[in-house]
Amino acid sequence: MSQTSAAVRNGGSANTPQREGGLVRLAIAFTAWAERWFPDAFIFVAIAVVIVALGAIANGASPLTVSEAFGNGFWSLITFTMQMAFIVIGGYVVATSAPAQRLIRSLAGLPKTGSGAVGLVAAAAMIASLLNWGFSLIVGGLLVRVLAERRELRMDYRAAGAAAYLGLGATWAMGLSSSAAQLQANPASVPKSLLAITGVIPFTETIFMWQSFLITAALLVISVSIAVWSAPGPNAAMTAEAMGVDISRDDAIQVAPPQKPGDWLEHSPLLTVLLTLLAAG
Repeated sequence: MSQTSAAVRNGGSANTPQREGGLVRLAIAFTAWAERWFPDAFIFVAIAVVIVALGAIANGASPLTVSEAFGNGFWSLITFTMQMAFIVIGGYVVATSAPAQRLIRSLAGLPKTGSGAVGLVAAAAMIASLLNWGFSLIVGGLLVRVLAERRELRMDYRAAGAAAYLGLGATWAMGLSSSAAQLQANPASVPKSLLAITGVIPFTETIFMWQSFLITAALLVISVSIAVWSAPGPNAAMTAEAMGVDISRDDAIQVAPPQKPGDWLEHSPLLTVLLTLLAAG
């Protein structure tokens, strides 16, 4: 049973958060319920597939036809799957680069309290999502880990982890990686039947409108405020250490310098630069 669940049944958390605000108590209660009842995300996908398959059979399709449709449909998603994979991989490459790591370390030194740290994670994740939602996911997670190293903050690891998803949950569709904006701005992506009605809609008429900027600013302010107000204080926080999460280990990959002539191209940026130029053309 989770520590959150046990704490809520006792009227608070393991550190008795009766002095916390109503929004914090509500967040802890929801967390306890989710930890108790929510399975892994893959389970929802599997259940949905089973329900659709049973519905198709109930509608008259044979089990063999349903099985073939599932197999064929699975492979038809490869193109989309590859696109999503490259977005996340690209975000990871950028977020783990030396300049990004220095920025993350600098940001992690700003907060003075645990709730302030959660607010920083929320703001960083949402701002990063305006550039790319995959970048936002990685930056948010890495920032949470670095902040968790500052044990004096007593940052609630659960609240910080949730705040790291706010970019994907709140603002990404207002940024450059917005699926809707990208679709309408690219004539090759719009179905011909829809293109005849809407035409091409550039960014200047979607995400770059002043109304979009205003909505994005409002989302940022409201989401960061909720993240801060719902984060448990130091007496009720469940830190990474309390949850058994090891954040002290060094995850950096140590690459030895080239020792032999055959190692030169593996360490030289020349091929990477050439391939980048080729892709840019």
